[in-house]
Amino acid sequence: MAYMRLGQWFVCGLLVVLAACGGTKPASDAAPAAPAEPTFLAGIHATDVSKVMRVRGLVCGDAVEEQGFKHWACEVRTPLLTYSVDYYGKAPGRLEYIRTVVSQSGAPKVDLITPVVFDIAGLRITDVDRTAAKTWVDQHIQIGGQTRIGPAKFKISGDLTRLVFEVKAPGSEW
Repeated sequence: MAYMRLGQWFVCGLLVVLAACGGTKPASDAAPAAPAEPTFLAGIHATDVSKVMRVRGLVCGDAVEEQGFKHWACEVRTPLLTYSVDYYGKAPGRLEYIRTVVSQSGAPKVDLITPVVFDIAGLRITDVDRTAAKTWVDQHIQIGGQTRIGPAKFKISGDLTRLVFEVKAPGSEW
């Protein structure tokens, strides 16, 4: 009889433990998974970037394959000023990351930075408010910072002698 009570206590204890641990709930009761972050900047193509940069006088090269990604580069150099725009993606229509660097010698001028940076901020990325992007850039070009506008992350770092402006898809490996 003592063994029977011991067995009943064991079964009751096991039921309490299972109930406390959540037991075996069906998977459908679990919270829905958050949607994956976009891995590329939808709406733009590599030719969009190169076209805008060529208008500004930058020389753009063909894509180079680097570790499963394509890398495009546009650049122009003078003794006092360098514009460099690098952009990466798995395909021309799947750009993930755009990096713009403006370097100045002598007395740095914000007026020399804004045209190229505004052109990049103003690209037609799907669901990105271009006016908001340009406004954010204008407000942060001298102080730096980072933000997210729609499905794109924007970041400004450095100072007026060497400013770095980055646009990135949030789910990108970059």
